[in-house]
Amino acid sequence: MFGHFGKRRGSRMFDSGALRLIVLGLIAEQSRHGYDIIRALKHRFRGAYSPSPGSIYPMMQMLEEQGLIAPRDIDGRRVFDITEAGLNHLSERAAELARVQEQVDRSAAPRDDSDLGREMLAFRHTLFHRMREGGMSEEQSRKLGQILKTAREAIEKL
Repeated sequence: MFGHFGKRRGSRMFDSGALRLIVLGLIAEQSRHGYDIIRALKHRFRGAYSPSPGSIYPMMQMLEEQGLIAPRDIDGRRVFDITEAGLNHLSERAAELARVQEQVDRSAAPRDDSDLGREMLAFRHTLFHRMREGGMSEEQSRKLGQILKTAREAIEKL
């Protein structure tokens, strides 16, 4: 239903293969460190998606172990470059990467005059802030669950 990303698996935007290709493609564009990749993805999605360091750093380590990227130290920061094997990997999967990037571009494209990404980010921030505050009563938790269920159902019907 959602192609390579946006699958209904918890809060994951990408399946691991698609995210891996996107990350490798970003490193092929220019040398990057982990936080730079997170920022680049957040920018591409207009703030609607920002991967956690817990998903990016292990992936980069895996890419390094596979010989697809190589680290170097720049001013105390670990920066990654794509290797020849990484370029070959991207070349072999160029059509898949193009398809995933097209899906990313479509999902991040502005709709009407609203900035969906900004609203999604604000919603997420508000929700997590409210939940972290603690002190929600059982009734408030129940109401919040119902609001989220209603919103999800309405979105599914679009």
